[in-house]
Amino acid sequence: MLLHVDGVHKRYGRRVALAGVSLTVAPGETVALMGPSGCGKSTLLRCINRLTRWDAGEIYFDSAPVGAMGPDEVRRLRRQIGFVFQHFHLIERLTVLDNVLLGLVLGGVPKEEALERARAALARVHLAGEERLYPAQLSGGQRQRVAIARALALEPRLMLLDEPTAALDPILVGEVLDVMEELARTRSTGMLVVTHEVRFAMRVADRVVLMDAGTVVDEGPPEEVFRRCRSRIAQSYARLLVS
Repeated sequence: MLLHVDGVHKRYGRRVALAGVSLTVAPGETVALMGPSGCGKSTLLRCINRLTRWDAGEIYFDSAPVGAMGPDEVRRLRRQIGFVFQHFHLIERLTVLDNVLLGLVLGGVPKEEALERARAALARVHLAGEERLYPAQLSGGQRQRVAIARALALEPRLMLLDEPTAALDPILVGEVLDVMEELARTRSTGMLVVTHEVRFAMRVADRVVLMDAGTVVDEGPPEEVFRRCRSRIAQSYARLLVS
């Protein structure tokens, strides 16, 4: 198993963010993580990448316990996990190509190899001709595709995508979802995608994991989860499919 989250708990003062969450992602599998805002989805992704420390339970990446990793091991972990945030976090003074190159160069990848990987990643998100533009010259959808390319250039074994369409105008959502669908079809990396896009989950996800109030309330193939509607969250999403 590539990723195994085992009974993870996280509190912020009196507020419980995660209350014993467990889930898995296999190599090449696409898992949609869904649920209402504030249910702990983003906190869970930040824990997986060790951006946030949790209080109890453990997270295993390729069988190695993430919580026990030292600083050097965490840096190696993050080179194997691509993280795409809700907001693009691009450096405005750098070109599209330089934004994608930065993580590779800082990671010690030789310049020629870094250039090849960055350009290949931009081609995968259909931005091969936009290398010399700056973020301010791009649409929101293009900026998010640059962020995805930046993560892909690391050649990660796991991609974490935290509501990558949440900050976009509805007109631009489709272009990012199309790129994510293409990535999911390649089966070259595992993907854990936080999303509210139920039709995207139906088309692309091998499994959906539904969360509510810091816990997993249902999981399984999307067509099964939204047909049996064991939770109020599943019922809410199922209504979107018939609307």
